[in-house]
Amino acid sequence: MFVVQVEKEEVGKPLVLAVTERNLGWLEQLRMAIRDSSAQKLPLLLLCQGENTCGLLGLVNCLRWESAHLRCFFIRDEGAPDFSLDHPLYASQLKKDLLMNVYQEGQWGSYRHVRIDDNRAKTTLQVQHAYVNALTRGDLASLRWIEGPLSYHRPELHPDNQLCHVYYAPLNFRDVMLATGKLSPDALPGNMAGQDCILGAEFSGRDCSGRRVMGLVPARGMATTLLADKRMLWPVPDHWTLEEASTVPVVYCTSYYALVVRGHMRPGDFLLVHAGSGGVGLASIAIALHMGVTVFTTVGSQEKRQFLKNRFPQLTDRNIANSRDTSFEQHVLSETQGRGVDLVLNSLAEDKLQASVRCLARHGRFLEIGKFDLSNNSPLGMSMFLKNTSFHGILLDALFDSNTGDNLEVVRLLSEGVKSGAVQPLPATVFADSQAEQAFRYLASGKHIGKVVLQIRDEEPDHVTPPTPKLVAAIPRVYMNPEKVYVLVGGLGGFGLELANWLVLRGATRLVLTSRSGLITGYQSRCVRRWRRTGIEVAVSSVDCADAGGAAQLLGEAGKLGPVGGVFNLAAVLKDALLDNLGEEDFAAACRPKADTARNLDEASRRLCPELDYFVVFSSVVSGRGNVGQANYGMANSAMERVCERRQADGLPALAIQWGAVGDVGMVIDNIGDNDVVIAGTVPQRMSSCLASLDVLLHHPHPVVASMVLAERKSSDNGGGQVGLLDAVAKIIGIKNVKKLNPKVTLAEMGMDSLMGAEIKQTLERNYDIVLTPQDIRTMTFGHLMEKSVGGSAAQKIANPDSAHSGKTHVESLPELMPSRVLERLESKAMDDSKDRPLFVVHAIDGSVGHLRAVAAELSLPVWGVQCTAQTPSSTIQDMAAFYITHIQTVQPNGPYMIGGYSYGAMVAFEIGLQLEKKGEQVSIVLLDGSPAYITHHALAFKNVHEKGSAVKEAQIVANIMNLYIDIDYDQTKDELEGLASWEERLAKCVDVLSRVSPYSPQQLTEVAETLNVRMVVGDNYHPSEKYQGEVILCKAKDNFTIPEEDYGLSKICKRTPQVHLVEGNHKQILQGDSAKRIAGIITSLERA
Repeated sequence: MFVVQVEKEEVGKPLVLAVTERNLGWLEQLRMAIRDSSAQKLPLLLLCQGENTCGLLGLVNCLRWESAHLRCFFIRDEGAPDFSLDHPLYASQLKKDLLMNVYQEGQWGSYRHVRIDDNRAKTTLQVQHAYVNALTRGDLASLRWIEGPLSYHRPELHPDNQLCHVYYAPLNFRDVMLATGKLSPDALPGNMAGQDCILGAEFSGRDCSGRRVMGLVPARGMATTLLADKRMLWPVPDHWTLEEASTVPVVYCTSYYALVVRGHMRPGDFLLVHAGSGGVGLASIAIALHMGVTVFTTVGSQEKRQFLKNRFPQLTDRNIANSRDTSFEQHVLSETQGRGVDLVLNSLAEDKLQASVRCLARHGRFLEIGKFDLSNNSPLGMSMFLKNTSFHGILLDALFDSNTGDNLEVVRLLSEGVKSGAVQPLPATVFADSQAEQAFRYLASGKHIGKVVLQIRDEEPDHVTPPTPKLVAAIPRVYMNPEKVYVLVGGLGGFGLELANWLVLRGATRLVLTSRSGLITGYQSRCVRRWRRTGIEVAVSSVDCADAGGAAQLLGEAGKLGPVGGVFNLAAVLKDALLDNLGEEDFAAACRPKADTARNLDEASRRLCPELDYFVVFSSVVSGRGNVGQANYGMANSAMERVCERRQADGLPALAIQWGAVGDVGMVIDNIGDNDVVIAGTVPQRMSSCLASLDVLLHHPHPVVASMVLAERKSSDNGGGQVGLLDAVAKIIGIKNVKKLNPKVTLAEMGMDSLMGAEIKQTLERNYDIVLTPQDIRTMTFGHLMEKSVGGSAAQKIANPDSAHSGKTHVESLPELMPSRVLERLESKAMDDSKDRPLFVVHAIDGSVGHLRAVAAELSLPVWGVQCTAQTPSSTIQDMAAFYITHIQTVQPNGPYMIGGYSYGAMVAFEIGLQLEKKGEQVSIVLLDGSPAYITHHALAFKNVHEKGSAVKEAQIVANIMNLYIDIDYDQTKDELEGLASWEERLAKCVDVLSRVSPYSPQQLTEVAETLNVRMVVGDNYHPSEKYQGEVILCKAKDNFTIPEEDYGLSKICKRTPQVHLVEGNHKQILQGDSAKRIAGIITSLERA
């Protein structure tokens, strides 16, 4: 790189003024010199030589905003000649006409801010103690190994805990919910929400003696080492591997706690266990059968039914009910002669929860382990308690804070269960320790069987052997030595209290906080009381460290509590004014808590603190960037920075942090403004960000660092931001190559589920300042994301894409005009080689299944879309159905079949069901807001649409074409189209509205209109030949009022009473967001048995 300096016109010799901190007599001379410099148009050179800790640089940085002709010479080299304008060393430097000129170690230089490569996700250190956590809550991509605090562990200080070395660390769905932001930490009992890591609740490994153990922990279970409550540890049986043992603690403790401790289960009781093939279900059945309890359970498929019968020979078909719907209620009541069951272990929600409540016998106990209805505060109904029943919310986390003895009882029960054989390990899918993100995403996908486990170490063959040392690449973290004392000067201020709490969280147990006025607020007293209640020693001092004797006294008193490990100076006094209004007393007031205190602490700590790890002073960006009206404050902070440079040169710990404006607490909030105020070119940095920055800054080798948020915030609308945004969203969904994406495909159609949606939402808000609703995210296309590279606000472009129709349209992805494949495998949570019974779902009127991708993405079974191609017969619905059956049977030759259909496809699906029944097959049908009568009703508006001059009918067909692809005000759009002169103009208007995302021509749209007309006429002519005998479920849009019949006329053509489920939204909205998830749950109920 070449720097070219333009040679400036020579001016006269500068005026020179020497600045010293020994006295402030130069202050009045400075004011006069500035006036003379301006009058004579000569530069003013401020000089300091021989005082290496002078704050000249900060002074000049502030004064340059008040005077345009300043120059600074700071000569710190003791071997440099005395300053003279005529000396060649200085004369040559003067010719360069630079603002800042610092001479040290025989070289000229200056001070500049250089960006720290703050890539905490990649900066790693090989450590023995580490744990897995998400750097950013809601972002699974931020899962990293982080250095743990156990390097300072001393067993004698924790007699009730055992240091364990982790070999296998299972994941639970609670961990996924917390990491993705779907479950708030506030929903957890105790003080879990205040901890920085709440992931990981169980493990298996070895204790310090080398014995194999498994155990429960409240958090940080995904780690290389951990501290476990000795009472919550169990020895691992010799015939189990550590991998097998890791699958036991949570599921069996949950079962014992629910059934025995809370439910008081006894031999002879009747028990209903939902989701019997799940982890807790399997554990509960095993425990109950071992106790002589009669078990009823529900599962989701014939395969799962057979699995349970193989695993538990005591179970027959009489013990296993169907969880497809609420029919298990009648099954249980029938098998118990109307009595019901004594206990229900429930994980089902909504109507199935209510049905489960009705299964309770008198004096029954309802044990709720699902968190859906609990967290949503769903109503239960008081009438259930008329039978003297009880309802129990089961939260295993609460055992760690239990004073009732429940935790000890659970420990005893699990120990006895292991000995008796009632407790058996579950199957597991194992990921390497470097695959934390993949393991979380795999568990979130629902594709696993049993448990998902991280393998931390390989198990040794010997049952008792010293643990194998394990080093992992982890992000460095700062931890405090619990045996040392940490002194905070100004520690009772806003930032001081936050820093003190951070030090406590990082292991400090002894604090000395100073303030000239002592404890004066209720909040200060509360913080001190809270720390003392948790065993932290807190001393409060009012010693003034601006005096040399006071600094020595403070450190001497601190040394009596233990070796001093850290000294932090946060003290500050603001006396802001322009130079003309600043007196010597204002400079002195600013320098005493800053410069004077830092020098005194430096001298005293050299003598009294031989084990010092941290000497940290909180400076200000005012020193490095300057700010008008703060010359005294800039000088005071700059002097502290020079002290730190001198200490580090002497081989002592030292760090000065130039903070920008600090938000939430402190002087900015108290005296100046809120979190949006601009100070010295910065906006307030929130306190959480400040404390997080300390992990980087305290590890940094330079004596002066800075942390700030610049007011001129970078836009996310540049090209680099665009690539980062696309890559970030694509990675969350699991797309490797964004270049091959169809820009018109929505995120929902790419397989985004609700967990991914939550992660994308938080990523957009955090990194790109884009705030969207979950519905916006589901309907957002990659094309919308790409558009922001054109310019303008990314948030505006994505949340409000250009609308060509009165601002009321919302463009969705366009399906193919004519699909090329009859069967298309839709992305779901099922494995590619899944053997589960598939769902075949028939297209809507447009012939494509693109609208159904969001529903498919929520399902755990294979989903095949049935599409209308050019080869599909179009003469009758019967011919169409027969054609589709031939293709369906290439995937599934024999029943039972599950057939679904949306809108127009519901009619076709119904006919497919009839024809399959005639072939002797068993069929279940799911109709998504459609039926034969529903389509017949709509067909009336589409007959003979191409009669020339029929403006109303032409407007109807064009409006319906538009409504297939965009959300419109249908009535208003139809009225506008009626006002146009011809069919061609109406089609042209349609093309104009769709032009932003549609590649379709008027000719193509005309063909679409003709095709729609034919399909509607064929639909209108369809009449079922006989009544359908099988099970039929209708998912009906709550906001669809097109047809008056409650069941869309299905009861007239079905022998069984149709099950009708109301789903939030209109005809199109039910396929998106939470409504899509609800439909998926209803469909899943068909698969469970």
